[in-house]
Amino acid sequence: MSTLNKPHPLEFLIGTWAGKGRGFYPTIPSFDFFEEVTFVKDPAGRPVVAYTQKTRRAIQQGAEGEAQLVPGPPLHAESGFIRLPGWSNEKCELILSQPTGVASVEVGKIDGTTVDWTTTGVVRSPSAKPPHVTQFTRTWVVDPVNKTFSYKFSMATENTPLQPHLEVDLRKVETAA
Repeated sequence: MSTLNKPHPLEFLIGTWAGKGRGFYPTIPSFDFFEEVTFVKDPAGRPVVAYTQKTRRAIQQGAEGEAQLVPGPPLHAESGFIRLPGWSNEKCELILSQPTGVASVEVGKIDGTTVDWTTTGVVRSPSAKPPHVTQFTRTWVVDPVNKTFSYKFSMATENTPLQPHLEVDLRKVETAA
């Protein structure tokens, strides 16, 4: 069987997901945000998935009492690739870069439609702003029936031990065929 016809272990992630999240950390005020995440299979059929994530701060719009949260200015972005060494159905690698000058490698464990990630390395450019991030963990959970993708992201810095930072709930963006 050619790799173009091979079942993809991360098929459940493929597509675009959008929704809202909440951020919190002991050193900053809590915040709401909107997020869009896209996963694209490699067109050549290799065991790689391209990943992009864009976040916009949620801002209040409208008259008091009728105000609603709407997407505001850009807040964060990251992009990279998920690698599936040997087309593994159990293990994967997430290689990411951020415009903040941070790049990371995370190793994941696939269990059904859940992927648990842990960093194996974080590097940063000389101008990356302190306190420097030292570790990430993330858990991605897809519910294919309800077409939802949720995740929890934890972070450690030089000054703060690993603890929860983000909780996000996204829905699959349907595209016209």
